[in-house]
Amino acid sequence: MKPDYDTERISTILSDIERYQRDILELDISDISDLSDKRTFYAISMILFALLNRTIDLGNEIILARGFHVPSTYREIFTILEKEKVIEPDLAKAIGSLVLYRNLLSHEYHVAGAER
Repeated sequence: MKPDYDTERISTILSDIERYQRDILELDISDISDLSDKRTFYAISMILFALLNRTIDLGNEIILARGFHVPSTYREIFTILEKEKVIEPDLAKAIGSLVLYRNLLSHEYHVAGAER
């Protein structure tokens, strides 16, 4: 069965991801000390949060279109994509680790600091 991709939604997600990547580059962060400025720290935190959310959305769209097993967690999205040979194991592991930081930002923003 041919995957039924929602190309308009995927296009929007990819556009958002590209925009967030540009926004990160515009902040010109070259060292951890650059995050000592509160505005920069909060800006990068929110951009990364949004970027990870859109990456999760993209993974969900692929899973839905291809009829893969429905994930029970955000991290499982990337495990499924790895298992189904959509992404490489190293990428699945890296994104899976970033999902942990996304969850930290989402649920415990008050403890997230530049050192994390």
